[in-house]
Amino acid sequence: MGLKASSGVATGLLGKQIAPEDLGYLSGLILVPKGDEFATDALALTESGWITNINKASGLRWIVLPLAFDMTPEKEDAVYNTSSLGNVAFVRPGKLTVDYIVDVTPFVMSQLQTLNGVDWDMFKITSNGYMTGTSIDKTKFQPFTLENFRVEDEIPSGGDAQSLVPINFTHADSKEWNSNPTFIKPSDDGVGTVWNPRDLKDPKAITVKAVTLPAITGFTVSIEGYDKVPHEGAVTADFGIWDSAGALVAITSATEQVATPGTYDILATLVTSTTYTSALLPVGSPATAGYASLIADRADVVVP
Repeated sequence: MGLKASSGVATGLLGKQIAPEDLGYLSGLILVPKGDEFATDALALTESGWITNINKASGLRWIVLPLAFDMTPEKEDAVYNTSSLGNVAFVRPGKLTVDYIVDVTPFVMSQLQTLNGVDWDMFKITSNGYMTGTSIDKTKFQPFTLENFRVEDEIPSGGDAQSLVPINFTHADSKEWNSNPTFIKPSDDGVGTVWNPRDLKDPKAITVKAVTLPAITGFTVSIEGYDKVPHEGAVTADFGIWDSAGALVAITSATEQVATPGTYDILATLVTSTTYTSALLPVGSPATAGYASLIADRADVVVP
């Protein structure tokens, strides 16, 4: 039996106990830096709470992995020790290892590789819209503790299937779920607007395609995703201009051209014969709303 907030009200983890017929299978993962958690399930039921953590600065933020293409769990047998007298002693429970396989572009594959070498914990998203974790004190909503996490090398296409990227992780303690199973379903109990955790996305990387018409009053910039699709709907607070010392320069306005989606006229007070850089603000900025530029994707703006 899992612990879940009563339908429609935030009663905390000690509220009505409900055993759903089927949580569903593992379909999504959110990586969490060690020590991070939600103080209560009511906070975890707010979509904004997750987005805030996903948009934290690099090194602090939570990572939404792509939804699973395939997944294989492997449960190790419990470990026992048998003495020379035939006595059997329990040593430890078997650990759960999962091969989580994703179908992604080469760019996403390379970004996944950067997650290696970091100590992560993990929340799980199920196919039926549940978010699962654990709760030692029956109040906090906590991620599972991982012993191992590694993004493996891509499995190339063999002609009969697409290329796939395996992600391998091992739970540190099977008791976290078996003794303290905790789950929420935002589509039933979401605080404010109900939502589905399967819809959570990691920030989409936006790159600068072109910078034109640089002047002391500003410039025009075209931006797009790595899928080559123009990025529409950005607002002034999404953009950044940095001077040669790396300091942000104030932007008066950023207006998208009606006839050319993804192209913006940027107004700012700049200095002649100076080089600036421009891009969407990096992950961790409050206005990015799921879209951001990597540091390497800034473009030079040379003011004549």
